[in-house]
Amino acid sequence: MQSRRDLEIREFVGQRLVRAHGEHARHPVLLLLGPRGSGKTELTGRLENWGRPAPLAALDLAALDDGVHHPVDVLARIAFQLNARRPGFPPLALPSFAVLLMALSAEADPESRDAALGQMREALRTGRAEDHSLAVLRELVTSVGVPMGLPGWSAAVVPLIQGWQRARVWWGVHRRLGRVPRGGSRPQVPADALVELNQHFRHGTAAQRERAESVLLQAFLADLQGAYTKHGGDRTRTLRCLVLLDNADSELGDAFLQALVEARAAGPGHPDPLVVVACARRAPEVLRQLERGPRQLGGYLSCWQPPEREDGPELFVPRVVTRPGGGARLEVAQLRPLDRVEVQEQVRPYVKRMPQSALAGITHPVAWLGRTVHELTRGHPAATRAVLEALEDFAPEVPCGRRLRMVMAPEGPHSVADGLLDLLFQDLPQELADWALPRAAAAVTLGQAASATDLWRQADAPPRLLRGLAHDDRHAERITFDGQQHSALPDVVRRLLLGRLSQSAAPAGATPPWELVHELLGAGAESGRVGAYHRLAGGDVQGTASYLHDRFLGVCRGDGSARAWCEELSWIQRAPRRWEADALGRSAGAEFQHRIDRAQSPPDQLMITRLLVAGWITTHPASDPYASLWCDPLGDPVAELYPKIVDALQNLSGRLSDETDHDVLWQRAAAYERKPW
Repeated sequence: MQSRRDLEIREFVGQRLVRAHGEHARHPVLLLLGPRGSGKTELTGRLENWGRPAPLAALDLAALDDGVHHPVDVLARIAFQLNARRPGFPPLALPSFAVLLMALSAEADPESRDAALGQMREALRTGRAEDHSLAVLRELVTSVGVPMGLPGWSAAVVPLIQGWQRARVWWGVHRRLGRVPRGGSRPQVPADALVELNQHFRHGTAAQRERAESVLLQAFLADLQGAYTKHGGDRTRTLRCLVLLDNADSELGDAFLQALVEARAAGPGHPDPLVVVACARRAPEVLRQLERGPRQLGGYLSCWQPPEREDGPELFVPRVVTRPGGGARLEVAQLRPLDRVEVQEQVRPYVKRMPQSALAGITHPVAWLGRTVHELTRGHPAATRAVLEALEDFAPEVPCGRRLRMVMAPEGPHSVADGLLDLLFQDLPQELADWALPRAAAAVTLGQAASATDLWRQADAPPRLLRGLAHDDRHAERITFDGQQHSALPDVVRRLLLGRLSQSAAPAGATPPWELVHELLGAGAESGRVGAYHRLAGGDVQGTASYLHDRFLGVCRGDGSARAWCEELSWIQRAPRRWEADALGRSAGAEFQHRIDRAQSPPDQLMITRLLVAGWITTHPASDPYASLWCDPLGDPVAELYPKIVDALQNLSGRLSDETDHDVLWQRAAAYERKPW
């Protein structure tokens, strides 16, 4: 099932793919950025199936065979795929490109220029002897020599030159090469120019090779333009050429993308019919060269703009990145996570297949499971798919809430934790993923983790790596609270890492890593709120309740507001709980009583303790002031503890004399009177 996100991208591409009579435009390469598991390859595959009526080329630039070494090899693959025959669509003819490709692949003598000229001239003379014979053309291809790079260049070149065009090939190439700037004033014959390109490509410097590749790219683009403007092409070709490039940030993909963008920029007055969609995990070099100033984390997510009308779709508007002064340009967008509605649509077929016994007691199962899975994964496509698929691997009588706990547990036969972490951390150093990141996950933000010097045993590497990670779209995201933006680990990553930290063993007699990390973070906290957050995460319910009780007494005396107190409570309740295998079988009510019994709060603090613990375990409504912070929707999946929260808030409101403060607690209680889904 396609998400609305992918459908909007498809519609954007489709509008560019269709051309009207007489319309000749050049659209920049659309570069889609997204971390591992964000759905880039799946999107590319769906665009490939959808775009088959048009001339189409689709390549995974990280998975090409060993014969592909240069941008020329990639271009050859694209040309041959675009030239495939399609019903009702005239085949493309690329004569200049084909001859230049043969010239670059020829085994010309690198030591003797005269010998090289003779070899090239003889090959071309033989090929032109009987211009309308495919057999002679094949002999020409064969006589050029052993192909360099891509196997099968020779056999694949033949279809690129249509019979009625062969007589014009030589002079077309001659004219095009004549427009290519060259040193010196001596006029060149065509064969001389071809030999020069051959020498530059096969034996020249890096700059000379790039120049030869640029000539070939410009010939390819000019041939495409001619196919759409000459001999009735403007009338018959109603679809442009779609080129799909996955893993464009690979070494080869990066080189090809840069060569393509520069070749198109070299001919600004000559539009070509290419519609190129490239996907990448990181910014390719060509984008880094075009960007002005440092890239803001998540800056390209601005391509997803609010709808123009309230009930309309969101708008997909990629950002145009242009070289100062004009010329090379890209359109760049970042794939956003799936929203709650999109996850809910993916949940629907799983709910239909799920036994009724697994959904007992849930009144709106699609809405409930959609919201819960979205809270767990925050719309990460690969994580969402992994969780939903794992839910089906249970006995029919196992409740869905328990299934979710076992799927997201750090260990166990149904756990997806290790597989997801392997996918998400594939690009990171092993030491960072295994040791530093589980500790960093205990902090609210990456900045807090990097600044906690006691956490790293005076080591310089982890803080430095974490600060770099905080500006990397592949591994961090922006969250906003208290009016400021912060870099944080994505929710699903943090959840999995906290599970790994829970399992970390300590040497005999030492403090367990979970408790030690939160103790160190709490000791270095910049505010009482953050200190209380880490005390609660470390299991100190009584100490945290005492802090909140003192703050509440201040509100009663008029030293603070109930609204500020509720916000502080909400922040502290977002503290993570250590994963315990024994808790898997406990209901939310049993877990609540278990925590209350261990807290042993004084009678005057009991109501605040009950409110704290219930809110620590349960999931919160969307109106919560810190809804953007991490939460655990599996502690109380069916909101069993909401009545306890309502009762505690209403009880506490009776202790306040200020009418405004009293109303704040009642309004807060009202938010928990309905299920959050």
